[in-house]
Amino acid sequence: MEEAVRDSTTSPVRQLLADRNFRRFWIAQLLYTGVNGTLRFTFVWLVVTLTDWPSAEGLVAIALGLPAMLLSLPAGAWSDRVDRKRLFIIWTGATIVALAAFTAAIALGRVTTVWVGVAALIIGTVSTINLPNIQAMVPLLVPPERLMNAAALQNGGGQGANFAGLAIGGVAIGLFGDAGGFGLLTIVAVVALLLMLGVDIPSAADDHGTADDSAKASIEGEAEPMLASIIAGARFGLSRDPLRTLLLLAALLGGSFSVMQVSMPRVVDEVYGRGPAAAGFVLGAFGVGMLASSAVVAGRHSMCHGLNVARYIGVGLGMGQFLLSLAPNLWVALAVMAAWGVNAGVAMASHRTLIQSNTPPAMMGRVMGLMMLGFAGALPIGALVSSVLAPQLGPVLTMRWVGLGAIAIGIALTWRRPITSLR
Repeated sequence: MEEAVRDSTTSPVRQLLADRNFRRFWIAQLLYTGVNGTLRFTFVWLVVTLTDWPSAEGLVAIALGLPAMLLSLPAGAWSDRVDRKRLFIIWTGATIVALAAFTAAIALGRVTTVWVGVAALIIGTVSTINLPNIQAMVPLLVPPERLMNAAALQNGGGQGANFAGLAIGGVAIGLFGDAGGFGLLTIVAVVALLLMLGVDIPSAADDHGTADDSAKASIEGEAEPMLASIIAGARFGLSRDPLRTLLLLAALLGGSFSVMQVSMPRVVDEVYGRGPAAAGFVLGAFGVGMLASSAVVAGRHSMCHGLNVARYIGVGLGMGQFLLSLAPNLWVALAVMAAWGVNAGVAMASHRTLIQSNTPPAMMGRVMGLMMLGFAGALPIGALVSSVLAPQLGPVLTMRWVGLGAIAIGIALTWRRPITSLR
């Protein structure tokens, strides 16, 4: 791949995907990411069909996201200490078993709202362990010159998989019931596992020159206790800018998105009067937009990443949610979601590129754990906000006020020269 990078006339996307090892990894991780993203919709829709209590879907979303809040940092530290491919295989296998068992319980009619919450907690736990690990693999598979392009491919591919999962999952639920949606996710996870078996993941020790003292100690075999390793990772990520600001933005992203993901199925059901397939397509339209802009970013050789973060996260994140709350019908909601996804494709590529380019490989798992703690761990916080506000304001006004709040916080965090000047 290094020879291809020197050829500036070749598309960066083509260069990356010409590498069989990266290509297999990319497909495997986008399938697994798609499963993880679609879980929120399938769980929330299942609750919508079981009860009319407006706070129920928020509480189940809290159960699904709580493991990310508690386990992302330990999972990232674990990824820095063990073989990353083996870690993926073990926990993907556990995810498959948990999904298959829950699918069977739904098919047998044994599921209640309480059991949905229990299942969300279990499946959220086994799927969370893999997320920092997947992010930490990317810099080991591509040269630094192609990190931005790989991040864009990862984001765009993951959102494309989310769209396919949401759309097909919604149709599967409509045709075969809720068990059909979870059964589909089980099959996709199996395919991801089989693909990853053929991927060669280099060791972080192959690039230890940029690591700090703590990271070097781990590489040389002087492994710290797990707690000390977690503390070192947290100190590394949160004690310096731009990493500190970028990690805070991950929390803002996760909390804002979770409010939308919890609220929109109820809006589609009660305001637009549509079923699960329509809800899947509305949420999936975000993935279509993100896939489109990510494809454009993946073909670029350079961008002003700091300015992108300020524009597309600082302003665009909250603006998308605010405009979505004004959508009068399903078709306008689809258009707004697609445009919001276009915004997110650029935002996430620049955000992840800046985080990974400012992190040494041996710290990558822990910093990615911090990022997932912010992004996925903010899901239960956003879900809690939704479950508190929705009974008082309704899902539409909840999204509107959260969108305005995200704009205010995003501008305060990003429109500063130390951030906008980053490249």
